[in-house]
Amino acid sequence: MVLLVTAFTKAKAQCDASSILIQNITQVGTQTPGSCSVTFDLSFEMANNNGNKFIFLHGWAQEDYPDFFDCVDGAPGGNGAIRPPQGSDLAGSFVNIGIDNSGATPVLLTSYTPDPGFTLSPASTITRTVLPNGNAFFVITGISATFPVDCGEAFLVAFDFWSSQAAQAQSAQCVNCNVLYAVNYISVTGLANCFNLTFGGLITNNSDTTISGYTLIYADVNSDGYLAAGVDVLVQDTTQFTIAPGPGTTATLSGVIPSLFINMDLLVVTALNIEGGEGASQVDVILSTQCGGLPVTFKSFHANRSNRTNVQLKWETASEIDNKGFSVQRNMGGNVWEQVAFVNSQATDGNSNTTLTYTFNDANSNRGMTQYRIKQVDRDGKFKYSEIRSVRGEGQNNGIVVYPVPSTDGRVNVVFDDMDAKRDVLLSDMNGRIVKQWKGITSNTLQVDNLRQGVYTLQIHNLQSGEVVAKKIIVTRN
Repeated sequence: MVLLVTAFTKAKAQCDASSILIQNITQVGTQTPGSCSVTFDLSFEMANNNGNKFIFLHGWAQEDYPDFFDCVDGAPGGNGAIRPPQGSDLAGSFVNIGIDNSGATPVLLTSYTPDPGFTLSPASTITRTVLPNGNAFFVITGISATFPVDCGEAFLVAFDFWSSQAAQAQSAQCVNCNVLYAVNYISVTGLANCFNLTFGGLITNNSDTTISGYTLIYADVNSDGYLAAGVDVLVQDTTQFTIAPGPGTTATLSGVIPSLFINMDLLVVTALNIEGGEGASQVDVILSTQCGGLPVTFKSFHANRSNRTNVQLKWETASEIDNKGFSVQRNMGGNVWEQVAFVNSQATDGNSNTTLTYTFNDANSNRGMTQYRIKQVDRDGKFKYSEIRSVRGEGQNNGIVVYPVPSTDGRVNVVFDDMDAKRDVLLSDMNGRIVKQWKGITSNTLQVDNLRQGVYTLQIHNLQSGEVVAKKIIVTRN
């Protein structure tokens, strides 16, 4: 049996720790009434600086929380350096993690530095990765602990998270406290369907109380199964839900997956409103159907305007199995896709293990932007989409284009220079905070979704030439 408990917290100014996530909880050994022995993984993001020499995390059942830091809105009641908790202060905690973060690689502590007589929870491995936004992302696997409830019972956990730059961690400079986590209140199941670029699922209430809250859906860009807000990209913003008392009652999940994130798993962040536990949250993984496993492998796809009235499309397949052919589709505005042709497979009986090249000439005199994609269809009716390519109208500027300006629905399209290149793209708000980022883009088109009203700056770094170009995005929602 695999359980799941997670948290998604806002950064605290004095600590800048966020996205604290506990998942992959698995029962181990022989269980006794009133407790549940488990292992789990823990990940979190925080500022990458010398001030976080030691990092600690302690967890209690909510009713046993001692409030050592006199917590107010997630921060300690006092200012400046604070005496760290001693072993006697941690009585009743069921998990205690310590990290020596002072060296080139982090090391899991086996004894508690402020009170060496206190033993920390054992764990298997720890890794630290510096994200593109400059923060450090930690993943700890195989943490052993014993929950203070029967396995499967719903309960709330309160965590204190703190770090120190002092020798032997004799003071706490950075504290996030009373961070709530929900265990076993809900379960989330679903599927990311790349065939039609949608996702669907259910949130099931496992408790006997009404549960309300909201979800955020992220694409797992680096495919590691952990939420790193500096890497993973939001694909659906806040969606409210309410579930009647269970167990077994449900609320539905549904939405559209931007084509940029085809084949990626999704991370569902669920913030819960439970009596005594408002703000408790968890993260679940929704697996993708992996269209890349379909019988046709695209090798390349290009779209270029040959003259004022014609666009030349060219695509290659590396292999084909039971392929029927290709629907050529275009979008001239309003996100309305139309089929302009169907090109049959060149492979004998739809099967080939060599490169095949296809071309199609589209009569297109549109003066604005036109988007193209190829929908591959196999003989069983299954299908997948290629990446999207954008083509300018005759006489349009060949530089980077962002449209529409302004955006009234939080969605904008970016068309890069027509030349082939690899790019890193960074989107930041008016305060310089990173909102989204993309690494190693080779497509000439990028769609940005779910933007709130405001002004943003898009920085495009051409990795071949080293050129950096900035574009402004304006969103004025109706």
